[in-house]
Amino acid sequence: MPGNEEINQVREIIRLFLKSKKILKMYPSNNPLCVNITDACFAKFTEFFSLTEKLSLKIGQNHIFYDSEPVYSSTGKEDNLALFFFKDGLREITFRRGLSREDMYDFLKIISFDFSGDSMDDDVVTLLWEKDFQNIQYVVDEITIVDEEDYDSRAVAEIEDKSADEVSLLRAYEDTLKNGPSVKELEIASLTDKDLQDLAIEFERDTLDKTGKLVEILFEMFLLSETEDDFNDLTGFFAGVVEYVLGREEIDTATGILLKLNYLKDAKGISDEIRYCAKKILVNISTEKIINLLGNILDGGSKIKDKKIEDFIKCLDIQAIKPLILLLGELKKIHSRKLVVEMLVILGKKNMISLIEGLNDSRWFVVRNIIYVLRKIGDRKAVDYLLKTLKHGDTRVKKEVIRAFGELGGTGVLQSLSNCLDDPDFQIESAALTELGNIGFDDAKRIILKRISDGDFGSRAFEEKKKYFEVISKWKDKEVCEFMADIVGKKTFFGRTRNYENRACAAYSLGLIGNREYLPLLNNYRNEGNRLLNEYVTEAIRQIEHEK
Repeated sequence: MPGNEEINQVREIIRLFLKSKKILKMYPSNNPLCVNITDACFAKFTEFFSLTEKLSLKIGQNHIFYDSEPVYSSTGKEDNLALFFFKDGLREITFRRGLSREDMYDFLKIISFDFSGDSMDDDVVTLLWEKDFQNIQYVVDEITIVDEEDYDSRAVAEIEDKSADEVSLLRAYEDTLKNGPSVKELEIASLTDKDLQDLAIEFERDTLDKTGKLVEILFEMFLLSETEDDFNDLTGFFAGVVEYVLGREEIDTATGILLKLNYLKDAKGISDEIRYCAKKILVNISTEKIINLLGNILDGGSKIKDKKIEDFIKCLDIQAIKPLILLLGELKKIHSRKLVVEMLVILGKKNMISLIEGLNDSRWFVVRNIIYVLRKIGDRKAVDYLLKTLKHGDTRVKKEVIRAFGELGGTGVLQSLSNCLDDPDFQIESAALTELGNIGFDDAKRIILKRISDGDFGSRAFEEKKKYFEVISKWKDKEVCEFMADIVGKKTFFGRTRNYENRACAAYSLGLIGNREYLPLLNNYRNEGNRLLNEYVTEAIRQIEHEK
């Protein structure tokens, strides 16, 4: 009697047989699923042959036995492996040690045939005979091999009328089942979650292949088109295909379509009609519906390469700017917003007016992003529109406008930045100071020096005063150095605390300027008696002396 381990392995082999029947029937031999199931069967046989030299299966109408032990049972006609063998006359199949992987695959391929649907005159026995397997033998009952249309029903009828010997054999099998240990109905060939995932992937690949062929056909038709009606029809077809593939999150396919169209609209050696139509298709694709589908992909869970998104958006027409701005307000992921912003920089260079409308959006972060886009485009024409945005109620928007002023420059910028120095929010004042320093004009320098010279400047908080002296140090000319030297040496009886702060800030500024001519002055006040002044003077000296 075989042990439990042998019995379990045989049952697993039969389960793999049934699984392979389904997979090999559906896919070509080079498909990964076919390769995997063949490898699994071969590995299981290899493991079994480490226990014994052969595996003999006796075939009944609805049962399969291994050494009188039932290893398979099914009462149905569909997917009944026992009946599949039995109706063609197979009564025993033996697999021997030395079975090759190639023979394993050929056997699995044979049992995967749908003999009722493949318009074949062959049967299992014929195909086994043709292969002439060295390590697969079988026993056939010739009485049951028929060649008629009602094959299954006649086979079952003849089984019932067989000789007494055969009836006895069947009864012996049945007696074994009755008297032997009870066998529960086995769930054979149930697909695991991984199997289902593999199948889903294969279906997906199959769909991708068909979509790719459809796109190829569309482009062939496009290049062969001659009449206006043909071009009009294809314009709609292309838009429909792009919408379809984006709905399936096939961004690679969609981007490939747009890149080809973008190439054709400027290509040489083709008709003007084709170039014009390619442009028209790109315009028709640049719609809010398409952009929203793109947004679903950006905020979805799929991993998409940034380059694919960038190439897709670069090919769009300028009419996509407004939908992209709307999308910018809807996207949840910061990285997705960043991608759209970068693409708006590219499209916005072609039509800045469409971008300007985004400054009126009710959402502060959209307005700030549009200001960023205008800043990156670098067109000074945007300044006139940004001047109005400086009155926005959100500090973050104002700071972005100020940064744009610093980079763009232009008429009215200096006065606007000067006005920002009066803002009660020091964040705005500090941002304006920084940009005045970045502009670097003499007029900007005058604005800052005048503020420092104002009578109420000394009453400001120390960090605020320090910011002014830090920015003014960007001008390293004689005027600024002398201005700082006068403040460092200035002494007063009243308001000495504020005066010490001003002197410390001036020393800090001289240290940033780095002019060695002012080292003697600083050394004179190194031990002035005020801790704050001493600290900043000492640091300024150290900075100048160590400056290369």
